[in-house]
Amino acid sequence: MSAENATFPPTDRPTSGNPRSPTELARRPEFPYLDGIRGFSAIAVVLYHALLFTGLSNEATRSLPLIDLIFGWGYLGVPVFIVLSGYVLMLPTLSNDFRLRGGMAKYLKRRARRVIPPYYAALLISILLIVVLPVMQEPSGTQWDTKLPVTVQSVVSHFLLVHNFSPDWIDAINGPLWSVAVEWQIYILFPLILLPLCRRNRTGLVVIGAVIISLSPVFTGVGVWAHPWLIGIFAMGMWSAQATMSPVKNRWAGPLFLGFIALTLVAIVLTKQFDIRSFGLIETCAGAAVAAGLVWTGQRAVRGATPWFVKPFQSRPMIRLGLFSYSIYLLHSPLLALANLLLLPLGLPLEVQWMVMTFAGVPVVVAVCYGFFFVVERRFLNTRQRHAETELASDATPATDQADGVPSQR
Repeated sequence: MSAENATFPPTDRPTSGNPRSPTELARRPEFPYLDGIRGFSAIAVVLYHALLFTGLSNEATRSLPLIDLIFGWGYLGVPVFIVLSGYVLMLPTLSNDFRLRGGMAKYLKRRARRVIPPYYAALLISILLIVVLPVMQEPSGTQWDTKLPVTVQSVVSHFLLVHNFSPDWIDAINGPLWSVAVEWQIYILFPLILLPLCRRNRTGLVVIGAVIISLSPVFTGVGVWAHPWLIGIFAMGMWSAQATMSPVKNRWAGPLFLGFIALTLVAIVLTKQFDIRSFGLIETCAGAAVAAGLVWTGQRAVRGATPWFVKPFQSRPMIRLGLFSYSIYLLHSPLLALANLLLLPLGLPLEVQWMVMTFAGVPVVVAVCYGFFFVVERRFLNTRQRHAETELASDATPATDQADGVPSQR
């Protein structure tokens, strides 16, 4: 991504020479595979946490290296979600001079309505599980210990969506909720800083600057727990949306996609081999790979030639999975922790306990999360998501939401 002159100018600000008509630009493109990618990423996160919660703390990741090699990368679902969020929020601004539909106030209202009520419901359920179930109240030497104790400060910070500001709060109650806080903060930065900068500068320069600045804590060690590099990853998603809709065919996107996948794999192996805790660099490489991949596939999809390798993601089951992937992300962690705590007294061999957690626990957890979606989240879907849900119940091919208002599913 450093070859700025070779890659970004063709995809920067729209010009009067753009061969697409205003009507064509105003019509939001449909990329049905995006929801399938969300669903796949949510399941990857769940499988990773099923491994992490198996047995005592870090026992499975140390004692089951082959399984860890296969499922231990599941945390990369988070940067995938963040890139997708930047991508779908940027698309509708491209025909409006990088401005939000209805202005900032209406944008934040849409975001808040879509994201916050299900988040609060999941937070309350998580607290209720801890209060009601004695097995979840006391440290037991498992990964769940990092969520305890529940303090007034951790509860208040979660309700204010600032719990990522402190290492004492960020993992409390329900671990994955930290990224909801980060993304909510990014939603505010998006119209205040990122979009205005894109109006005044080349988007490529804005992205490079955001990546460098947001990665700086990785090297200084200050505030790493807040995951600030996700701001740069979100900016990559913004850039990939603009590159996707560029009239210039970006031939570099495919090689860049493959190159960053290779870099991500190398970084993962080195991290495990030498115990280097550089998740910011790994997640940034993964985010760059996804951003380039979205350009690669998106430009072909706009021309009506969706690549074969993303077509499974736009199947009806994958679209349905993506539709309630936010619910999966919000609620799976305490449910998996509870399953592990209930299994521990049985004294199962670690491999067997992992198999029970993965092949019995995960399906049950996903089913419970679908119930949460049906009862809670479904009430707060945006217009396009409601339309997609209706089409899923019919014989029509769902046109999933690519509009302002799709949360990534931490």
